[in-house]
Formats: sequence, structure tokens, C-alpha cells
Amino acid sequence: MTAPPIPTTADTTTVLTRQARAALASLITRERPRCFVVGPTGSGKSALLQQAGHALREAGRTVRRLTAEGDASTVPARDVLVVDDLQLLDAERLEQVLARAADPTAALVVAMRPWPRPDLTTEIARCLDREDPAVVLGQVARSDVLAHLDELGATLSPACLSLILDLTGGVTWLVTHALAAHDDRDCAHDPAHEALRHAVAAQVAHRLDTVPESLRRAIEHLGVAPTDARVPLLASAASAGLIELGHAEGLLLRNGGTVPVVRAAALSVMPGHRVQELTAPVAADDLVLRQALDAWAAGDLTAAAATVESLAPDAAVSCPDAVTGLTASVWAARAMMATASDVFVGQPPAPGSPGVAQAALAHVGAGRPDRLAALPATEAQAATPSTVGMAMQLLDRGLRASLDPEAPASALTDLVRAAGLCVGAPDEPQPEVPAVVAALVALGCGHVSTAQQVVDAAVSATPTAGWARRRLLLWQAWLAMNAERPADARAALAAAERLPGVPSPRDTLLLESVRVGMARRHDTLAALETVWRDARDRIRHLEVDLYTALPLTTLITAAARLGDAETLAAQAERVVEVVTALGSPPTWATHVWWAGIQQGILLNEPDRLAPHAGALVAAASTHPLAATMARAGGVWVAVLAGQVDADAVEAAARDLAAAGLAWDGARLAGHGSRRTEDRRVVTRLLSVARELHPRESAARAEEARGGGSTAPANGALSQREWDVAVLVLEGKTYNEIGATIFISPKTVEHHVAHIRRRIGATSRSDLMAKLRVLVAEGRDANP
Repeated sequence: MTAPPIPTTADTTTVLTRQARAALASLITRERPRCFVVGPTGSGKSALLQQAGHALREAGRTVRRLTAEGDASTVPARDVLVVDDLQLLDAERLEQVLARAADPTAALVVAMRPWPRPDLTTEIARCLDREDPAVVLGQVARSDVLAHLDELGATLSPACLSLILDLTGGVTWLVTHALAAHDDRDCAHDPAHEALRHAVAAQVAHRLDTVPESLRRAIEHLGVAPTDARVPLLASAASAGLIELGHAEGLLLRNGGTVPVVRAAALSVMPGHRVQELTAPVAADDLVLRQALDAWAAGDLTAAAATVESLAPDAAVSCPDAVTGLTASVWAARAMMATASDVFVGQPPAPGSPGVAQAALAHVGAGRPDRLAALPATEAQAATPSTVGMAMQLLDRGLRASLDPEAPASALTDLVRAAGLCVGAPDEPQPEVPAVVAALVALGCGHVSTAQQVVDAAVSATPTAGWARRRLLLWQAWLAMNAERPADARAALAAAERLPGVPSPRDTLLLESVRVGMARRHDTLAALETVWRDARDRIRHLEVDLYTALPLTTLITAAARLGDAETLAAQAERVVEVVTALGSPPTWATHVWWAGIQQGILLNEPDRLAPHAGALVAAASTHPLAATMARAGGVWVAVLAGQVDADAVEAAARDLAAAGLAWDGARLAGHGSRRTEDRRVVTRLLSVARELHPRESAARAEEARGGGSTAPANGALSQREWDVAVLVLEGKTYNEIGATIFISPKTVEHHVAHIRRRIGATSRSDLMAKLRVLVAEGRDANP
């Protein structure tokens, strides 16, 4: 039986199946239209819903579309509720749709992709399937295309139609693109339709560029590798989600198969080394390992772990070190560096292999120098060294040298060179990114610009979907935050958060460090408390290691500022244990000691800071950064005791800033300005504090966050008004305030009147009360 013609709408390009046409005709005539539609991207779901909605409105029916914020429970039963992308709705709205689906008198038309498939969507499908079978889209037949062409008044030769169906496997969106690209004028001179093939393949290549890297690699594997090499991927439980995602994206058949144009597109954009890797004969266990490495390279920690753990302990793989390195790297990413170290003890790397450097990273990170000593150093390369081999040799040598109490300059040089060479092998699993190790050693030596350059270079060279990209972007944000570049920090943080997938536990620690650090520097105390509450439960149980010590110090000092030092007490003790076990090398320990001093200051507990201060003083003679911190610590203690030497405070503050601690330098200057009665010293030190930590306007901060507010910072106070407010709280008269900041008493009076209006003060006592709150919050965020 021929289905009635489909009403003309704006969308007539997508080819619809006979089943879809019949369902549409039925919907139009029913008293209570009800239908469940499922299909991959580009299969015609939205086109079907649009045409159904248009036809129902033409018939006088009320049609309502459910939005992400809508309420399905308020839609009358007779009105036709249309729900597209059901799989994207939150649980509350899915419950509403399910309640409507369970009511046979309620009109409901639903469409969704086949994956992901939340549990409630299955229940919705069952309710609607009781009345009519679901409309399943995704592939079209010859008759479907012919009916489509008839509607458009177009024709196509049988030979051309057969070629298009063979090329696309009948996948709806590919057929649609092929029909759009076909031109009868090309047929005579291009019987193989090479131009059409290239046009459709280009669309597939674009789609491949937009899907998660783990899926892209799976499609490459399934499309290019020999048949026997595809079996482990198809049989792996860890790959089931990838195959379902590939089908939902319209790039794989439901059984994981690929169609000719997808295979051609994948091959056309694949690097030569990847083609060689996939087409070379490989043993079954090696195929599983390759799949696990692909998942790691794509940043899919869960799939990488599940796949590599599916290998039997005695699996015959050609490179056992690769299994060990990947397994250890997975544990490190889970914030369990001690377990990563144990993995290398259980399966030691081959002497002289790159795995030695990986093991060294894990042992050092876990604070196990005994294991490092038992590990042979990576040997010199042969006459024709490999890039990865040389990078690992430099990494191993530089890391070991950085543990020396008087670490040579060559340690940092070796690590920077290793980071540069690792750019050529971004997929290699590592317990820590070599560029991060180099940056940490640079920071430990006080070379802030070197750390920034290394991380920036690594970000630029790392693939968008590479496993290390999120971590590198977060370090980029952390460095920008400490360099007083909040806009850059927010941009890098946002880029990291936009990446697909879930951050690893170690990345979560770094991410929360940036969020908390930004709130402490640029928001109010109340905002910091909110951010800290959100972060606390995500980080309080994470294991820390040498390479996460620096972001942990940001969290430790913020927690101390909020009176919540006990939350991270265990992690703080663990970091000290790791550093101490390694012999307290100044390159790695200075920032830990400095954080201990800051914590003692914030908690007003001199006994807590004394050991850290003593360690810095002891290391000062051989380590320039330790010397800078020791001098600054002494000046800070003097300031807290009321002894403000303006020259010493300014020098110490600027030295801290030069060492990458501008925020701390600004705080020191701010403390000094509040503990002296000398008005010129107050002005001088406030100027230093503002220079080292420029206060963002709220407008710029909102712009950086993507908002549109234009209100000034500090409760809508300008910079000058802020200075006046601080001095008003100190009890100074208008004349004294004017003399301090070099303005007339009349101008001071105008500023005070403006402040009253801005913060809504109704009396002098109300003004003073509100200023105390405002300044107390702002002093911590903006010293």
C-alpha cells in the first residue's frame, strides 16, 4: 500500500523510510497521536518531527515542543507534546515524559538517539511501543530513495543509485549527502563518481574531526585493520560503549561494521604511521594492548584500564614494558602514585629501556628513593637513537639530578629538552607529563618564565583530544593564575573543562586548585567559602604525590584562610613525608616549606611554621629560591610583630613576585601597609600591593566568565574609593585621608558620599559596619 504524500515543509532534504512515512500518515489522522522514533544522527528524526508538527497544526491541533527547561506535566493531554533528543533531558523531565507516556490518552511524539540511553528512556519506549512499533531510522532502501526523488521531482539512473547505496551502505545521512553531491553532468566523464566519493568522504572526515578521539581511533581500527585484527575490539566489553556511540553518530553500523565511504574517509586523513600500525600483522594479545593504548591516547581512562586489565597476567605480548607502563600510568592518573610505583616493582622494566624513566617518575613521585636507587639509569642510546628513547634518557637523568641538594643547572636543561622531544610522541603513557615535570623543576628553581614556556609549547603541540591536553591546560591555568593573569587563567580553565570525558582524579585536584586559587585572589571571602565547599569533598580523600604538591599548597593555604586546615591535614602531612623521604631536595621542597609558613601565619600558630622556616634558612646558602623565601619569611614575621621596614618589605615582596609568588608578595605589602602609622609608608606599600596584584574590575571579571555585568569590584567601589574606605575604617579624618593619598579633604568627602550611596549605608554606624564586612572580604581577595 502506498503511503500518502508527505506535506511539504522547509526540510525536504532528508530521505525518510517507508516506515517513517506510514507513521507520519497515521499520526496525522489519530485522535491521540503517539509515537516513539529512534535513530542515529542525520537519520531524519528531526525532519520527521518537523513534518509531523507542521501537518498536525495544519489539521488544527495544538503542538507543543518540550524544552530543556519546560514542564511536560502542565501540557494538556489533548495537545501533542513533541520531544526531540529525549536522551539529553534531565531526570526530572524524563519522569514527566514517562508519566505522560504511561497515560494512553495523552498525545506524545518522542525522538531520541539510540545511545546514550538513560534507564527512563527505555521505560518511555516500552509504554509507546505497546500501541505501535517504534519508528527505527538509520538506513534507507532503494524504494525509499526513489520515493524521495519522486517528491522532489528528480530522477537518478539505476546505476548511479546502486553506486550511492553501495558507497554509503544505505546510511541515511550519507545517502542524503551523496544525493546532494550527485550531478548527472559528471556521470559521462566520471563513471566511478570519484568527485561524489570525495565530496561525501569530506563530510565523513569532518564528522571524524568532531567526535571523541577514542571513537575516532576505534573507527580507524574497525575500518582499516585486517578482519582478524578487528575481532578483539568487537569482542571487548570495554568497546561496547564506543561501538554504540559510533552507531549513534552515524559512523558505524549497529554491529560495529563500517561502510565503504567511512573507511575511505578514515584512511584519507590518517597519518602514515597509524596506517602502518593498523595494517601490520599483530598477535591477538598485542591487538588488545593496542586497543588499550588507543583508549589512553584518547584520554579515556576507564576504557584504557578495563582493556589492559582484561589481559591475562601471562599474556604473550611483544612489549611487556608497554603493559606495565600503561597500567602504572592508569594508577597514577587515579591519584595513586604509590600503587603505580608498586606496579613497576612487580614488573621491572627492561634495563636500558624507556620504561626505566617511567618507573623513575613513579618511584620519585611516590617518595620511594630506595626503589629509585635499585633502578638502573636509562642507558645511552645507540648510534641511531629514537626520539622517545632519547627523551626518556634525558627525563631520567634530569629527574635524578633534580633530587640533589645542590641540583645542577643541567637538571632543568635535560628536563626541558625531554619535554620538547616528547612532543613527538604525545600518546606515550606516563605517570606524569614530562612537560609538567620540567615546569615543576623550573618553578622549584625560581625560573617562572621557563615553566610557562614549557607548558605553553606542550599545549600547542598536544592534540586536541590527547590524553595530556586537559592536564596541560590546567597547568597553564595554574601558572597564569600565579602570574597575575586572571583572564588567561580563566580561558585555559574553560578550555580544559570543555574537553569531553571526565577529569581523572589527579586532574580534579589540579582543577579545584585553580578554582579555589582564583576565588581567593579575585573574589570575596564569601565566594571563596562557596568554591571551597564545592571542592572539599572532591579532593579530601585523594592521594597526593610529589607532582601534585604545588597545587596542593594552593588548597592548603586557602583552607587555612577559612579555618578549615584539618580537612587537608592528612594530604599536607603526606606531601611532607614524600619530600622528606627524598632527602628534602630544595628544588622540590621549597614551595612545600613556604606553604607551611603561610599556613602558620594564617592560623597564627608560630610553632607550625617554625620547622618550615628553619628548613628554608638551612637551604638558603645553596638554593636562591629558598634564600628569597627565607628573607621574605623573616620580613613577614617582623611585620606581624609590628616592625615595618618599608624598604625590606618592598624588596621582599618584589623578590617573591619575581619568583612566581606575586600574590604572596602583594599580601606581604598589604600586611605591611596595615601595620604602620607612617602615611607615606602606607601609600607606598599599598601601591606595591596593587602593582603586584592588580585588582580586576568586576566588569572584566564578568567578561572573562562570559557574563555581561559592568559593576565595579569590591562591592561596586572604584580603586580610589577602596583606598578611602580602608582609611575611613582606620578612623582617620578627611584631612588625614587626603594627606595620605594626596587628594583634598573635599574630594575625600565626595568619595565618602559616593561610597554611602554605592553600598546603601543609611547612617555612619551603618557605613562603618558595611565597610568592615566589605574590606574584610576584599583584603583577602585583593591585598
